[in-house]
Amino acid sequence: MKKTVCKKRKMVLLILVFALSLSSCIGAWATDSVLANTEAGERITRILVMGCDKSASLADTIMLVSIHETAKEARILQIPRDTYAEYTNRSYKKLNGALPVLGVDKFEAFLEEALGVEIHCFVKLRTDALVSIVDAIGGVEIDVPQDMEYSDPAQGLEIHLSAGRRRLCGAEAEQFVRFRSGYANADLGRLDAQKLFLSAFAKRCQTLTAMEMLKAAFYALTKVQTNLGVHDAVRLVGVLRACDTDAIPMATMPGGAVQGVSGAWYYAINRAGGCRAVNEYLFPKIPLEESEFDPGRVFDREENKAFHAVYTVEEEKLAQLLDSL
Repeated sequence: MKKTVCKKRKMVLLILVFALSLSSCIGAWATDSVLANTEAGERITRILVMGCDKSASLADTIMLVSIHETAKEARILQIPRDTYAEYTNRSYKKLNGALPVLGVDKFEAFLEEALGVEIHCFVKLRTDALVSIVDAIGGVEIDVPQDMEYSDPAQGLEIHLSAGRRRLCGAEAEQFVRFRSGYANADLGRLDAQKLFLSAFAKRCQTLTAMEMLKAAFYALTKVQTNLGVHDAVRLVGVLRACDTDAIPMATMPGGAVQGVSGAWYYAINRAGGCRAVNEYLFPKIPLEESEFDPGRVFDREENKAFHAVYTVEEEKLAQLLDSL
């Protein structure tokens, strides 16, 4: 089992985060390497990134970042937080609830087994880290695609953004990446907005000096956790700085929204599409066969016909099926 970083050994992982543009995924150093990631003669690093709410409970953002160090390429695969997954016997089976139930190490192991690839390290951060970091770097320039209005006093969440190009401060950046209620496709629309933000964030980070990056790290230090070692991080920085951030492919795990018996909406993964996405975005040393993706069928819900249909349909027929549900 990969060790969890000790708070007493924390140092800054900022340069890696900025180069990667992982939606403010600032980390902390572990002094020893946790990576044993040479696959088929090529060095590949996969990082599980989890953006949690302020209580560090539900994982509202789940991403897998794959860095092919030999080819100097990076790719990002997002998994919707509402993804149905059999990680517990409890009634709540959305993937964002797996982190508080399983803990970081077991959640990482759960995804490894389901996706069929090894995950080498993790970065876990609270959403308020984003506010501190964006403010520390002087804001992020972005085109807000539509007016965003939302109020949830229970969460302490107020979103009031007007459409148009503007420089977002930290609080506005948090509003932008958390907004979902006004999109026609709800959480998928939010994932698309996060992609826009990541691109804008990366461009801003490319203009920063080392002192500006260290300043941002200082504000984020207490809000992050990682087991990525200092030597590994320094090596990855060199790879990432050679990547064209505009050209880093980013995708959402294929699937679609399905309503459960209780009336709750879930995101059901399509098995064929999921297998293709893993092969395309996570650099497995040997391409996975469909049977090797989700061997335990934890993303399937066979007793629900709609879930099972989305899971089993051929990927090229997925859109047509979703339109008919």
